[in-house]
Amino acid sequence: MAANIKPEVLKPFIPFDELADGHLSDLIEKSTLLNVGEGKMIFKRDDEDTFGYWLLAGSVDLLDEKFNVRSIKAGAEGSQFPLDNNSPHKVTAVSTVDSRIFRVEKSYLDLVLSWDQAGDYTVSEIDDVMDAEVDWMSAMLSSPLFEFVPPGNIQQLFTKFEEVTYAAGDTVIKQGEPGDYFYVITVGKASVQRTSGDKTTTLAELSAGAFFGEDALISDVPRNATITMLTAGKLMRLSEPDFESLLQKPLMEIVTLEEAQEMMAAGDPKTYILDVRSPKELESGKIEGSVNVPLLLLRKNLDRLKKDAIYIARCDGGKRYEMAAFQLNQSGYTAYVMKKAPD
Repeated sequence: MAANIKPEVLKPFIPFDELADGHLSDLIEKSTLLNVGEGKMIFKRDDEDTFGYWLLAGSVDLLDEKFNVRSIKAGAEGSQFPLDNNSPHKVTAVSTVDSRIFRVEKSYLDLVLSWDQAGDYTVSEIDDVMDAEVDWMSAMLSSPLFEFVPPGNIQQLFTKFEEVTYAAGDTVIKQGEPGDYFYVITVGKASVQRTSGDKTTTLAELSAGAFFGEDALISDVPRNATITMLTAGKLMRLSEPDFESLLQKPLMEIVTLEEAQEMMAAGDPKTYILDVRSPKELESGKIEGSVNVPLLLLRKNLDRLKKDAIYIARCDGGKRYEMAAFQLNQSGYTAYVMKKAPD
């Protein structure tokens, strides 16, 4: 059930303070307001959890593995942060009075935070001449992404793509719908638009050779924009399962904190832990020696990063680190993700 609260209620909390009201309204629609009675458990230590929790009213005790207690009271110092953004949880949360908790999927929050990247795009001019059909395979292979994809995967990839045709004005993907395909334009032009509240903004115009649709597939949340054909066109599309197994998975190489620290100590090549949370989120704690570049500013700061360095993206849960690593690899950098190693 969607939380029945107004955007201004969330403004004192981090990272909601960075979001426009329209984006907050979108987030609230996908969230839940929990009314928790006194003495009730909100979440348990060691449990895996895809949600983030914020204390709007009341008070909560957080108990660690040694039964040390940290009390959080709504409106007091420290209450602006999520109760525990780790998965699995490092503490157990128990209400000490009747309380209200705002709960939201971390992956959806990551997507809404990334929507502010709209400012990173510039709208291109539409050529007067009709695009000729591009060699889409060569266009894709020229992307730095494919330096990290095994040759066997590349061969399979091109057999999995299927051609689809569209007329001018046709919608290819619609904001709010689940992600299902990754696309490459071979002929034509398309417009990228995002709607927030009553306002629709054109973010970019895509030409033959451009590819899109990966954000929703990586983050497992609905499409964050609508893409409409400006001309008649042809596209190649790759299904979500094939995208994940053949393209995304090879790019998302996992390292643990211990492995990251060893790489940093070795220093050849230079290695950085890239924390993609907002500066205010860092107030809840950061890894010593890590560099902070919020995801929504990453595109603008790519030219300040070193091409010969290794970047290990991390955040507190959610999917921002995977989106950052994909973005970095796509732009010609070497990037890994840092999280718990798979069993």
